[in-house]
Amino acid sequence: MTRYCLKINYKAVQRAALLVTTLSVSFFSCKKATDEIGVDFISKGNQYGSLVVDSFDIKAYTVREDSLKIDSLTSNLLGGINDGAFGTSVASLYTQVLLREINVDFGTNPTIDSVILSLARDLNVPSYGHENSTLDIDLFRMDEIIDKDKKYYSNYIPAVGNQIGSWTGKINATDTAWFEEDGNLKYQTNTLRIPLNNAFGEDFFTNGQFGSNEVFLNYLNGIALIPNPSNLSTDQGAIIAIDKYSDESKLIIYYNGGLRKEFEINPESQNISTYSLSNTPSSITTQFDNPGTHYTETYVQSMGGCKTRIEISNLLKLVDNGEGIVVNEAKLTFNVQDNSTSDAYAAPSRMLLLQPSEQDGTNAFIQDLVDVLFPRSQSWVGFTSYGGGYNATDKSYSFGVTRHLQLLLDNYINSGEDNNRGFYLIIPSDNPITPSRVILNTDNSGSIKNIQLKVTYTKL
Repeated sequence: MTRYCLKINYKAVQRAALLVTTLSVSFFSCKKATDEIGVDFISKGNQYGSLVVDSFDIKAYTVREDSLKIDSLTSNLLGGINDGAFGTSVASLYTQVLLREINVDFGTNPTIDSVILSLARDLNVPSYGHENSTLDIDLFRMDEIIDKDKKYYSNYIPAVGNQIGSWTGKINATDTAWFEEDGNLKYQTNTLRIPLNNAFGEDFFTNGQFGSNEVFLNYLNGIALIPNPSNLSTDQGAIIAIDKYSDESKLIIYYNGGLRKEFEINPESQNISTYSLSNTPSSITTQFDNPGTHYTETYVQSMGGCKTRIEISNLLKLVDNGEGIVVNEAKLTFNVQDNSTSDAYAAPSRMLLLQPSEQDGTNAFIQDLVDVLFPRSQSWVGFTSYGGGYNATDKSYSFGVTRHLQLLLDNYINSGEDNNRGFYLIIPSDNPITPSRVILNTDNSGSIKNIQLKVTYTKL
């Protein structure tokens, strides 16, 4: 099981994508080459003596993604989609509610009016799915406390207790919510206002413990929102992100004909979203069951769905004569399948290119990404062409793998060790968090290479 959470400095990634960088540093010492690698392998060159190769044998297929780390994310997902191309995806939200004031006093013989769970949408995360479709959500008291010192993964199933409400509505709607409060008519935008059972609020009057957040959490472990996708027809439903930093994310108890008490969902609240995927179509499961087989169309899905595995079998031919090269630039490009995106299913704003780890084949960084995450010095910031952002004009994603390839080839020459384990293409699990998916055109049988590795290098 993969245990990771990728947190990227996206501004650094953007800077890197805009830089035209040539890395001409050699990390080893050897004599100038006297033999040609092979005229059938080298496609062209230029007047400066560098050579360009783009005739690699590339194999691509879809594999399952492992569980994702879901605690300490920038925001949390909620919703469900029945996607005709990927199946059914559900994001359930588990959230803590904390005290806004210590020793809450409802007075003598309070009478409940209503209970509202208010959840503000995180507008920094594009919603996914269909604005006008209706979704059912069941709400429960949690039967366990989310532990801030514990690591949680997307396949975890928290314990829940009594149901405290149900809601049906357009989770992705931009409609204005009108309500009466403090004797005035008020409104909210981009906020879900979900009514809970009055009995849940009345329990606060009789059994609530409000001396501290610690004792309050022992009383109310948390609230679970679990979407029910059973009524979603094909290509219906939506998934949004919830903003726990908003003042509008809170639990409100209205009582005594106009009074209210508010309980906060804030940065101190522990929140997780778990993901469940079902009804995956055969176009994807067939690839799961046949790893190592090249397919002309592959799939990438967030929320622990799937990723594309890339194998490049003849990569080491660049140095198969034993002589070193300087990799000036290496770029791997992927094309999005025509007509596979829409307003409801937009292409992810960025992707990540990783490699299988040597230990167990799970997701691991490549050197070019490490240079973005952990620059060697301030002067090193931006000195990378890792990229990964979506090119809406070309409908493609491109990654600089210059440093990765240089280190791989150097290691092969110096030790004879083959570390060519290929790549994984994934949708990041955070920064930004996204429920998105994408279909790739990986057909290289024609004159157009829809998945291409282009390497420019100089022989030493």
